[in-house]
Amino acid sequence: MYSVKQIEKKLIDSKIKKTIVLPEGEEPKIQEVANYLVKNKIANVTIIFNNKNAVSKNLETDIKVICMNELDKKPFIDKFIELRKDKTNLEQATKLMNLPAYIGAMLVKSKEADCMLCGITFTTADTIRPALQIIKTKPNVALAASAFIMNRGEENYFFTDCALNIKPTSEQLADIAKMTANFAKSFGVNDVEVAMLSYSTNGSGAGEDVERVKAAVAKLESEKQEFIFAGEMQFDAAWDKEIRDKKFKNCSLIKKTPDVFVFPDINSGNIGYKIAQRMGGFEAIGPFILGFNQPVNDLSRGATLVDIINTAIITIYQALEV
Repeated sequence: MYSVKQIEKKLIDSKIKKTIVLPEGEEPKIQEVANYLVKNKIANVTIIFNNKNAVSKNLETDIKVICMNELDKKPFIDKFIELRKDKTNLEQATKLMNLPAYIGAMLVKSKEADCMLCGITFTTADTIRPALQIIKTKPNVALAASAFIMNRGEENYFFTDCALNIKPTSEQLADIAKMTANFAKSFGVNDVEVAMLSYSTNGSGAGEDVERVKAAVAKLESEKQEFIFAGEMQFDAAWDKEIRDKKFKNCSLIKKTPDVFVFPDINSGNIGYKIAQRMGGFEAIGPFILGFNQPVNDLSRGATLVDIINTAIITIYQALEV
């Protein structure tokens, strides 16, 4: 699997320079990230400030700066009304186009930028809502979902969906598995394997939530997949092949540990990645939002400078892969 440093080198070496929009310009860490990306020729950057007086004199000259208090918002308002049709009106559109994340999403939609990253001051809803309304999900995708890259030394795993969908249906779980498997492939993971998690392993438990995961597995089985998957299974069986061989005879998973772990709901996913992070010593990179026409990612409000740089690099890489 490609490391973040390898991806960074790919972006530096690429003749195609993507543009990332950062709508939280007042934040010092965001300004540092913008400078890092431009100085190292990783990407072009557009940064949005609420007020011209807040623009730092230390920004690289190649960074495009947009100031909300000077921006002519009428073209954005008109375009938003055209996009949303009967779902909005002039008053609502005018109000929303005063929000930097909405302007950022409009820039991505109009191809003036290729991707967007925010969330250091915005809630997840404030980041995702404009993306859902403006950029929208891909034609063959029913929902957006989130994935974390869990890294510890040479180990890398993908945990999904830990941040977005509260209780996915069986069809949605199948879609989440497919999107995350493709996400893993884009990082150079060969022969991707996916574990569909539950509190039951191969029929050992019963209940509505078990049936939901079983139905997701059946949905995947009904279609041709370009990855290996199995379920339903408990985390210990997924994580350790010795336990899996005892609990789940003839399981299709081959690797000692699969690449992707699909959690049955946001409770288990959110708790799971934080246990791995705090007790297991894993670094949680992300979350990355999957399924949009162009990449939009959400930062944790506690993200460090390194976290933001890493997430920005992967966001730009997602745009290169679109």
